[in-house]
Amino acid sequence: MRRFILSIDGGGIRGIIPAVFLSELKKTLEKNGVTEPFHQIFDLIAGTSTGGLISLALTVPIYQKDGGELYDKAGGIAAEQLPVLYKMLANKVFPGNKNRVRKTIRQVFTSKYSSIPFHNVLRGLFKNCTVKEALTNLLLTTFNMETMQPVFIKKRPLAAGGDTDPNFYMADAALSTAAVPTYFPPGYVNSIGDITNSYCLIDGGIFCINPAMSALTEARKIFPRSEYIILSLGTGQQKEEYKTEKIRNWGFFNWIAPWLGLPLITAIGEGQRISTNHMLNKLPQVKLIRSDIYLDKNAGIDDGGAENLEYLTAKGIEMWNANKSEIDTLIKNIVNNQQLRGDNKVRKIV
Repeated sequence: MRRFILSIDGGGIRGIIPAVFLSELKKTLEKNGVTEPFHQIFDLIAGTSTGGLISLALTVPIYQKDGGELYDKAGGIAAEQLPVLYKMLANKVFPGNKNRVRKTIRQVFTSKYSSIPFHNVLRGLFKNCTVKEALTNLLLTTFNMETMQPVFIKKRPLAAGGDTDPNFYMADAALSTAAVPTYFPPGYVNSIGDITNSYCLIDGGIFCINPAMSALTEARKIFPRSEYIILSLGTGQQKEEYKTEKIRNWGFFNWIAPWLGLPLITAIGEGQRISTNHMLNKLPQVKLIRSDIYLDKNAGIDDGGAENLEYLTAKGIEMWNANKSEIDTLIKNIVNNQQLRGDNKVRKIV
């Protein structure tokens, strides 16, 4: 049997790119008669940083009648509302380039932003819902600075080890996976029901900016002996232009300088992203559908200004239109799979 995995990269406010892509995918699926929300289509949803936020948004057990128009009738934030969610985050968490110079100077000595406004928004979105209440299987990446070990925040069946996984409030999980070093302080969180088990969590992007391989590993534990179709969404590839002849003289501050685009973190992230795609394309019984887009201007991960949002939204549409043949294949597979799951409606691919 085929199992569908949705994996979303990290990238801050550039998460609006996969948000627009998913909104377009939902509209197209509905034209083909598939009206189910994504948590009833994808067997596992995985995300790093902003991708983790989208993963939680799609699976939160809040329904339209209780949470308002932002949510789907069948639960989760509605896919078509994801771009709206990012515009809200931009207004409340990343207010454009206001006080840009002062914040850049601050970033040298401490985190660029306080996590309080961000956490307040997350609590408003997720209420008191927990990760183990998610509406489908879930995987989020974080890194524990206390133990210096990766921490995968999960929702999975008991038979696949779910009884051993610590549970977290969704708001805490979202804050932790998105706690980009130098931008936000770590997420200091406790697992639910165990106040002695505390964590100091930062953005999983420091080791896993593209979580697709980790998602496949988890899916194989939950659904062994299956075929796997992975929709892996990037948040835009930013090509930094460095004068390489000067790198030989770089010291500590150059490699982590915010005004240079955090070269060390950027290089680690791009290397992991590319190597993950390469390995997945070589594996049997795995179909990888990877969509990403090059950004031809500097689109900061924390620039929530109107001009940047407009640019990133257009890039999301461009990413949707760039790979039509593979998207059509994905849609056909989803339609067929939904029929196999017991839906006998006749559906026509359009």
